[in-house]
Amino acid sequence: MNVLFDLLADNTAYIYALCALVALYLLRVAARARRDRRSAIFPLEREVAQSRTNRTFGVAFILLFIIGVTWAATNLLLPRFAITQASAGATPDELIILIDTPTITPLPPTATPTLTPTPVARPTRRPAPTLAPLNTPTPAVVQAACGNPGVAINSPGIGQIISGDVAVTGSANIDGFQFYKLEWMWDGNPNQWHWFAGGEAPVGGGYLGAFSPTGLPSGAYTLRLVVVDQTGNYPSPCNVRVTVP
Repeated sequence: MNVLFDLLADNTAYIYALCALVALYLLRVAARARRDRRSAIFPLEREVAQSRTNRTFGVAFILLFIIGVTWAATNLLLPRFAITQASAGATPDELIILIDTPTITPLPPTATPTLTPTPVARPTRRPAPTLAPLNTPTPAVVQAACGNPGVAINSPGIGQIISGDVAVTGSANIDGFQFYKLEWMWDGNPNQWHWFAGGEAPVGGGYLGAFSPTGLPSGAYTLRLVVVDQTGNYPSPCNVRVTVP
């Protein structure tokens, strides 16, 4: 079906031109038949001229039908069929039309002040020792293990606790790239994916979008990245589980 739509779309101009030439020829035939019918003396001649006129109108209706089918296939059916192919396997509320999405700039990290402990005075009046600041190790972000380097989420990591707007970074760059989309799913309502960001330009190890859990219930969430190629197919998505406190 997709091949038929593409064939109609590529040859629309030729179909319209051929229909126009046939229409000019039919006008000429209809004009001659009308002239012959007016100048006919015998009823049989008028019937023959009228029959030619009727055949001309019949072919004209067929031309109108061909033009209508071509226009509907290229302007109505082809865009819908392309969207349906791109969203194959998704739930009905996931069929999307890409729009320009405003880019959310992630907030800069807030500097953590270093606490210096106050020396405690001793009865012996010996100099109080200066304690080194306590450095709490920051847990390392474990990147999601995705098999395709062109479909990868670098941040947030697996099991990361998030709040507020969180920048999602990674790569969305495959052969025949068409677009990518980011979706989330709450463990309390499995198999219900919701779109929250996307783009029509490939990204290599950069900013993909922002996930905002504001207003969502706490619990475990799964974020996934889907990259679609020009044929409407896509490799295995990249998933990462995070926690909203």
